[in-house]
Amino acid sequence: MKAIITLLILTVFISCNKDDSNEKTTVFFDTSVEISAKNVNGEDLLNPNNPNAYKTENIKIYYLINGEKQEVNDNKMDYPRSFLVYQNGEDFRIRIFKNNSKIEGLPITYIKWNENETDTIQTEYDRTYSNEPRMQKVWFNGELKWDIKNGEEGFFKILK
Repeated sequence: MKAIITLLILTVFISCNKDDSNEKTTVFFDTSVEISAKNVNGEDLLNPNNPNAYKTENIKIYYLINGEKQEVNDNKMDYPRSFLVYQNGEDFRIRIFKNNSKIEGLPITYIKWNENETDTIQTEYDRTYSNEPRMQKVWFNGELKWDIKNGEEGFFKILK
């Protein structure tokens, strides 16, 4: 019995390595972006208590893949429609899980808020760090809204 315990202890000590320089790590980079939306009167357009708010059941997300808009709706995912609306302090935000297609240079995500309003999100990714894309820049309707160099969370505000 003593031999087995000694062998187990030796195995643990041999397995431990203080030199982490050769260790490979896997890093997951979030490809989502968060947006708060208000109108010119300052009303929160994502607050479900606001009668003028966008209705989550009407919001649709599309990815542009090979020149074709594809609606996102995958029941195997935690957020099948690729977004969620939640409260952050007093404001509401929409978190959008953006198109990160490897075949697109600057993948495009469309947010269809309702039958009349659609906006575009375009994202630049760095894919050299690991297998997971790392968000570098985000444009909303062609305007640069977020850049990793700012060192801030992937969040911006829009006025509708």
